[in-house]
Amino acid sequence: MDSTSPRLPPELCDLILDQLHEDKRALRVCALTSHDWLTRAQFHLFRSIYLDWSNCYSFSRLLSNNPSLADHMKTLEIEGAFGIFSMDRLHGATLDAWLRSVPPWLPHRLTNLTNLELALLTIDADLVHRFFGQLPSVTHLTLWACALTTFDVFAELFLSLPRIKRLSIAFIQEWEANPHPVSRAEQGRSRPQLEVIELTSSCDNFKVLKWLVDEGLHHGVRTLSCTRVPWAGLGALGDALRAFAPNLQDLRIGVGDSTTATDIAHDTAWACPTFAPLPSLTTLTLDIHTARLPAVPYTLYLLSQLCVPALRTLIFAVKCGEYDTAALIPWSRIAEVVQGPATAGNGKLNRVLVSVREREGSEPELIRVDTRGRVGVGVDLEEMERNVRAAFEAQGLGKLIAFEHVGRWSS
Repeated sequence: MDSTSPRLPPELCDLILDQLHEDKRALRVCALTSHDWLTRAQFHLFRSIYLDWSNCYSFSRLLSNNPSLADHMKTLEIEGAFGIFSMDRLHGATLDAWLRSVPPWLPHRLTNLTNLELALLTIDADLVHRFFGQLPSVTHLTLWACALTTFDVFAELFLSLPRIKRLSIAFIQEWEANPHPVSRAEQGRSRPQLEVIELTSSCDNFKVLKWLVDEGLHHGVRTLSCTRVPWAGLGALGDALRAFAPNLQDLRIGVGDSTTATDIAHDTAWACPTFAPLPSLTTLTLDIHTARLPAVPYTLYLLSQLCVPALRTLIFAVKCGEYDTAALIPWSRIAEVVQGPATAGNGKLNRVLVSVREREGSEPELIRVDTRGRVGVGVDLEEMERNVRAAFEAQGLGKLIAFEHVGRWSS
């Protein structure tokens, strides 16, 4: 671009670069093309950073030479490798060595970081003290398939993030026994004001919730999601919801099928779970997975037991596999159970949404052949919608029903 070329207004250049925010390759080209584009391109390039064993050291060198780049960072995702997820232990060792040698200045440069996402890492007290616990600006913490040496490590990490509003935990490796009592919030220390909790897998759900309640850190929670809850754990779920009930506005529950009805019948210690009223709840989402259809009756039992007088929106989040097991979803029975919340609360329920996702990579044709050469019938979304609408219309709820296809999910 020579001096005689017409120059676009800076605001227009920024708008153009904003349209490329997901195309990092194009942004890198733009950053090298014009000095006028550099600042805005860097804003998008460094807004979200992904680190693993292959780029962690080069990232440190880059920030050492250009410390101001850290000002753009909003999301930091660090992914390790261990156990069944990787056969290459060298990768995990490389990243672990980098984490333990992070320059002391690095976490203190990340003053604008709001999202910290940790995956496939083994986290101990040393890493919390050295790095993860030195990021007080973080408002959203995600732990995915991490191994924490003790629950105390999680407690210490959580309490070191005074601005945290959202906590997402999925598939944590079994919490090990504590060698000493779990950390408690210190007197005079700024206490996190959590608003959203998202928990996946049975080993995470209730230990975390119980600790939050014991510490009095649950009063601000408005949104709670607990998925893959085993049927046998519904009693524990009911106990947890009792503490969150007064302020909870949005609840999502996914019931797993790890416990069968036969198992429960032979368990003399089991009793029907009870649930406290949820007076402020306006949105309830229930998961239905076609690979876990035996859990559907338990989901319906849960719905029949919940007292939700303020409920306005009921969502069935359906995940479909490659074959038409979706045709086995008992929509007629579901519609019958929905009659309860539809007629309670002076008819405040005004929308029942069936939201459907298909498995990523599924072909659009109805007849499919999988990788093993098996032939099956794919999900017929039009037929599913007809079945859904017919079932709810038969119960006089046709005006409430909405059906949507929201894309695909990765297995």
